[in-house]
Amino acid sequence: MFAASRQLVSRTFRTFSTSAASLDAAANKTATSTAPAVSAASKTTTLPRTYFVERTKAGQLPVYSEFKNAGTRPLTIIRKIQGNATALKTDLLVTYPGAEVRVNERSNQVILKGLVMNDVRQWLTVKGF
Repeated sequence: MFAASRQLVSRTFRTFSTSAASLDAAANKTATSTAPAVSAASKTTTLPRTYFVERTKAGQLPVYSEFKNAGTRPLTIIRKIQGNATALKTDLLVTYPGAEVRVNERSNQVILKGLVMNDVRQWLTVKGF
């Protein structure tokens, strides 16, 4: 009875690096341009992210609050992280120095001490997630 109503859902995973075609196009564009030489010290390179925060089915960011120790210890949890959760932790620590952040390697979640859900959601939105 229930088997007929189930649907097969396929998940697509995003790659964290740029495609080879876009890299070739960028190389061809820079090779044909006549831009002046720039010293290596003045170049800023942006590395591709090694993590991705997937949105929920409702289109929201997976940032949740949790209360431990009879409600006296509030936590903020970032779930649905694909890739390197430790890199997300270091990015959070760069933006919010002094924050107590830890990574649950088994579930690939980042846990922050305190109720900072709105700040983290805003930060993830600015980052492009």
